[in-house]
Amino acid sequence: MSSTKIARRYARALAEICEESANHGVIQKQLADFTGVWNESAELRSLMKNPVIEAAKKREVLDAVTSKAMVAPTTRRFLGVLLDRGRLDAISDISEAFTVLMDEQDQRVRAEVRSAVPIEAADLTRIQSSLERITGKTVSLDTAVAPDLLGGVQVQIGNQVLDASIRSQLDSIKDRLLN
Repeated sequence: MSSTKIARRYARALAEICEESANHGVIQKQLADFTGVWNESAELRSLMKNPVIEAAKKREVLDAVTSKAMVAPTTRRFLGVLLDRGRLDAISDISEAFTVLMDEQDQRVRAEVRSAVPIEAADLTRIQSSLERITGKTVSLDTAVAPDLLGGVQVQIGNQVLDASIRSQLDSIKDRLLN
């Protein structure tokens, strides 16, 4: 079974648990935070994947990490299940799949806005409002600076790209002049 399918199964199971407790936003954030710690700490990954280290010791370490971060009991139990089943190394995929499920449930879509220079808050608000009108959903914006654009913006929602960059306009003019 592919890791993506496994990640979706665990994410769905967690989503079902969240329906009962209605704290999916907190759990989503904590899962993302733990994923960051997991990805940044080669020592943690090495310890948790080491077959020589006893399961009880691994549990102690996981409990220490989650206690220090004041992780909710639901998230803590879920991470414990992943540890017990040897799936903790799939945490990035599971966290991503969980975010997708929660976005669908909340009628939310994520968009990445790329620009040559940082965009002011007022302009981001206008972009967000326009995208919400177009999609009919709540839009969460992620921003990135891409100096190669020269100016303007590119917005990516899922696999759709809205390109209003100077770079694309110059490329378009170039194509027309060459043809």
